[in-house]
Amino acid sequence: MSSPGAQTITVRHDGNERVFDSSQPVTMGRAPEVTLFVDSPLVSRVHATLTWQGSAWVLADNGSTNGVFVDARRLTQPVSIDRPTQVRLGDAITGPLLHLLPANPQPPQRPSVRPPQSGQVPQSGPQPMAGQPPMGGPRPVQQFQRPAYQPPQAGPAPINPNLTHRADSSNMPPVRARASTAAIARGDRLPAGGLSIGRTTDNQIVVNDPLASRKHARLVATAEGLTIEDLGSANGTFVNGHRQQRAVLRERDIITVGNVDFVVQQGTLALRQKPVAEQGLAVHGVGFTVEGNKQLLVDVNMQASRGTLTALIGPSGAGKSTLSRLIAGTTRPSGGVVTFEGRNLHAEYEALRSRIGMVPQDDVLHRQLTVRQALGYAAELRLPPDNSKADRQQVIDGVLKELSLTEHADTRVDRLSGGQRKRASVALELLTGPSLLILDEPTSGLDPALDRQVMVMLRELADAGRVVIVVTHSVAHLDMCDQVLLLAPGGKTAYCGNPAGVGAALGTSDWAEIFANVAANPDQAFAAYRSRQAFAPPPPPPPQQYGSVGSPPQSSGGKQFSTLSRRQMRLILADRGYLIFLIVMPFILGALSLVVPGKDGFQRGPLKALPDGSFVPQGGGETQQLLVVLILGACFMGSTLTVRDLVGERTIFQRERAVGLLPSAYLLAKIAVFSFTALLQSAVLVGIVLAGKKRPGEGAVLASGSIELYIDIALTAVCCVVVGLLLSSLAKSNEQVMPLLVVAIMCQLVMAGGLIPVTGRVVLEQVSWLFPARWGYATGASTVNIREVFINAQPDKLWEHTAGIWALDVAVLMLLTIVLAVITWRRLRLKKSVA
Repeated sequence: MSSPGAQTITVRHDGNERVFDSSQPVTMGRAPEVTLFVDSPLVSRVHATLTWQGSAWVLADNGSTNGVFVDARRLTQPVSIDRPTQVRLGDAITGPLLHLLPANPQPPQRPSVRPPQSGQVPQSGPQPMAGQPPMGGPRPVQQFQRPAYQPPQAGPAPINPNLTHRADSSNMPPVRARASTAAIARGDRLPAGGLSIGRTTDNQIVVNDPLASRKHARLVATAEGLTIEDLGSANGTFVNGHRQQRAVLRERDIITVGNVDFVVQQGTLALRQKPVAEQGLAVHGVGFTVEGNKQLLVDVNMQASRGTLTALIGPSGAGKSTLSRLIAGTTRPSGGVVTFEGRNLHAEYEALRSRIGMVPQDDVLHRQLTVRQALGYAAELRLPPDNSKADRQQVIDGVLKELSLTEHADTRVDRLSGGQRKRASVALELLTGPSLLILDEPTSGLDPALDRQVMVMLRELADAGRVVIVVTHSVAHLDMCDQVLLLAPGGKTAYCGNPAGVGAALGTSDWAEIFANVAANPDQAFAAYRSRQAFAPPPPPPPQQYGSVGSPPQSSGGKQFSTLSRRQMRLILADRGYLIFLIVMPFILGALSLVVPGKDGFQRGPLKALPDGSFVPQGGGETQQLLVVLILGACFMGSTLTVRDLVGERTIFQRERAVGLLPSAYLLAKIAVFSFTALLQSAVLVGIVLAGKKRPGEGAVLASGSIELYIDIALTAVCCVVVGLLLSSLAKSNEQVMPLLVVAIMCQLVMAGGLIPVTGRVVLEQVSWLFPARWGYATGASTVNIREVFINAQPDKLWEHTAGIWALDVAVLMLLTIVLAVITWRRLRLKKSVA
């Protein structure tokens, strides 16, 4: 390869040795056009470049995803290679190793880039082992760090750029932190206090993973042996897939912290090194049968390695969604085994669930928020609570860069294109660094151009080292996929392999014809698929007892309440049309109240002499009518605040619940924010009425009847806030909301007892007790002493102007609010999560 007189350099990699001369740059990476091909998911397509620059060879990072490391330090600028040098691509410890041997090496002219050796466990004994620090306080053992993002640099362009080829992933952050496979800690050499494991650098074992807590766990030596203790971490410490507070470790035990696996080998703790065959997803003979012995999936086999994109396609009823739920771990197979990274997905689901991202068909973002705001609240809910705002922002920035959303970070979601909204939905899942990403119909409803954009995005996500599974009906860009799994009705496999091989296997490349054939003859298609297999699929691993699905990791209810309350308030303020409606509504209702005829307001009218010589107050009907308008207005304001809320956010709630959202925190946050809004609206409504009408005298309890009347109206509005939430939980779609609201308001009007008598009417009176308007009107009637002001008022004991009766009315109204909230909470708990 070298030409006469040219400077040469020898590169050793993977047992091979190649000599290059200075006549052309040496490019390294995974792309077919590079000079030196390096096959690893850690390596970008054109990862690094080696060039001769006058007097020395110079190594430069070509804007790679995971970086170039010389002497364990990541390159931030080109470096001269003037002596034998070891270089790793993609990771300082586990990345592919290259030995660069320049001809006639010169004495080193640059300072060493080797960092201080502070990353080993202190040893017992007089002499430290090679490469370790002297005895002293505990030092960090190994830092498992997500490489810093590097902006792409100019580099060789692909020979034949084509949008339907693999997208360039050289400008993406890595999937998640990777670390050394060397021994980390020996049980007989641990310091007295053990070794702490966590996200921050003050730990002896640093796991720079977004799901690891600052102080996550402690490794100690006890009389029983090497022991792991959880330190109250948010996401838990797992041993062999099961969450443990404290566990004695045995040989070959797998310890999971965040998304990082360690293994016990010969009494030492080391990062788990997975064989290549285990670095991905494997579906072995999976079947799924429902009640009535109906088979939805039959003997499905599939392998999906890291860095691959797989499409699940097929006609309706083929079991695509069922298979995606099985792969996601939320549904358990009737037969067969699903493994991920060499571990039984369903037996160890509690430990593996954080590595799986599921993007449902509907967007799971609040459209009134900007992309950054939506991701910010999601990060607060999904990442450990000990992450600072700066920590969360760093994760968000990395995700935005990976998905090319940085320039749209401050754009409202409802102003994004369909493809950009889908990217934003994917961004929510990438916050926790999943290595398996499942998308359900991501191109549904998109035009062909946006369809292609989404598929290019999926190709990029896979090229960054993930396993990406997409359920789709779109076949326009399947050539971007590494493999296609075609299912026939009944969950029978008709084809599994590279999309380029479909024509040879099925006799046609016309997908419409293929779908029609497999839909008409699923058994024949399944038999033909089996006959094409040169070898029978390997037997699945022995079945294991399914582990507990458990609850997803959850931050505290108080923190979730705070986050959700702030998000709800921002949602209200961000929707200007809705905000104006909320502001105007109490003014309109207040103005309508002033239409009630009369001049006495809530005061007793002039006395009128009766024939028997006694006197009674005139009028009083005005007071009754004002109370009806106020109570009905409070019911309307409270209900309209929330009646669309839960049904409109159902998809978002279900997905957030699947990753740890507490229904109680979700509901309480909404009640708190909307109740505060109802209190303000009630103040405006009552204020307008009292400004235009005579105020009530002394209340049943308070000296000021006006303040007591406000309390009556406010409590009624708050109760109806919960009524609106309950109605929203009952509705199956936004279209059902308005009929429910109309019926509810009409019932409140009838059951209040102000216009239509309910006192003494069997059944009707008892039914009225279930409605907030009944008790709200009773509190108001007691406050203004309606039986004294209005001579024709019903003899209702709940209207008596006494402290005891008023307190009873208020207590029942508050109890009704609590009962309705509990019913709503139970309905939220029963809602099925979208995992």
